[in-house]
Amino acid sequence: MTTKPGVYPRFRVTRWGLTGVAAFAIAIGLASPTSASAGGDTKGYIKALDAAGLMSHGGSTCNIIDGICHGQFPDGPAALQTGMRVCRQVQNGQSRASIVYELSHGEGLMPSSYNAPIIYDAATKYLC
Repeated sequence: MTTKPGVYPRFRVTRWGLTGVAAFAIAIGLASPTSASAGGDTKGYIKALDAAGLMSHGGSTCNIIDGICHGQFPDGPAALQTGMRVCRQVQNGQSRASIVYELSHGEGLMPSSYNAPIIYDAATKYLC
């Protein structure tokens, strides 16, 4: 089909075309990540981590358990970021064991086999 400059061809909208557009819009809406405030209890999550000794409160970044330093989150946003990462992994079908392993051995995270299950359990209970 040829058109004159500045003239655009008309598009024919069919029932199948509208159905496809609607399905695409729904898929995009379902695929978008959920925010913590959309259904999660961020305060409950932070309180659970704090009760387990995983929040720093501006002091030492170590939670000493049996003489071993286990890292602490410097603040709520850092803890929340990790919790939301756990939720994305759960939504992607990863197992508890694989997520806990990644938290324990991941680059830039608190490498602690003590902290990882606490983070996972708090995230799945309060955020996901």
